Amino acid sequence: MSRVSEFALNFSYALRPRKPRLLLRLARAVIQSYALKRPPLRYVDFAIGFACNLKCEHCFATTLQQSARRRMTVDDYARVARQCMALGAVNFSFQGGEPLLFHNLGDIIEACQPARNVISVTTNGTLLTEERVAELKRWGVDILTISLDSANAAEHDRFRGAAGSFEKTMAGIRLALKQGLRVTLGTVVTRQTVRSEGIRALARLAQELQVVLYFIMPVPAGRWTENRDMFLSPDDLGFVENMTRQSQYLRTDFQANLGNYGCGAVKEILYLTPYGDVLACPFLHIGLGNVFDEPIAAIRARALQNRYFARYHQKCLASTDEEFIEKYLSKTFGAESLPMPWDLVFPPNGSEPHA
Repeated sequence: MSRVSEFALNFSYALRPRKPRLLLRLARAVIQSYALKRPPLRYVDFAIGFACNLKCEHCFATTLQQSARRRMTVDDYARVARQCMALGAVNFSFQGGEPLLFHNLGDIIEACQPARNVISVTTNGTLLTEERVAELKRWGVDILTISLDSANAAEHDRFRGAAGSFEKTMAGIRLALKQGLRVTLGTVVTRQTVRSEGIRALARLAQELQVVLYFIMPVPAGRWTENRDMFLSPDDLGFVENMTRQSQYLRTDFQANLGNYGCGAVKEILYLTPYGDVLACPFLHIGLGNVFDEPIAAIRARALQNRYFARYHQKCLASTDEEFIEKYLSKTFGAESLPMPWDLVFPPNGSEPHA
């Protein structure tokens, strides 16, 4: 699939005629990226809490959960959203845990100016009803990213730790599409599942429904911290890449950027915990800074001095870059408190790995 086709499909997901102020901001981001060759911060992922109704095999929610810490308020979300928008952000995403369990989700979404931004919610889909989908749409939600890990119901239910979850998730997908929300599917693929019929059938389902399916790489975090058997081999990665070439609806995160192909962490993407910690992505439990202590611009500027984040790295730092995992990420394994502060993971200023 060509880069033009990727961009066209990406833009169709973001293009919302009912949000004219968003259209202007999207145009500005595209011009900055393609004409000026300076891709802005694009996507900010807020974890608003870690409670969940499922018990997924790969879950890392409890790893980051610290109930005694100060939590972000609606005013904090509004302040951080303004700072991110000043850096170019046009997409705010909300995840958990399961975000549909949180009573103030609507207030948090409103704080992030949905009329001017693409709003997406990452959910396991089991709590979606016709009324709930309509409510999300009223709040300004544009995209639901729904976790679906196999087209085989038994395999999906086993991975998600709940019998019947597949049928509930599929019903949620149909309801969202029926009411005009965009849907993307998020699928964790491991060495054991990547070539399975359940994944192949899921790829066919995505093309049938004309929804984007993102292949998510397995990472050593949470319940999988000590599990290296699930890592994809070079042949497996080649298999995934070949699948993404065959259809515009099959993707990895590397194909979602405004800028170059590769890891968009920090350059285009940031992830925040409910406690204001800023991370490069949900799977790198390394704290870049905290929004209670300093602005997003300062935190991001410092992180961009690191050579791993300064460019579009061609390996997933959390899953396929063995050097980064062994040298840096492994320091977070078994830590008493996460995320681990930046300066405890990387060398002092002036030494490798700074750009």
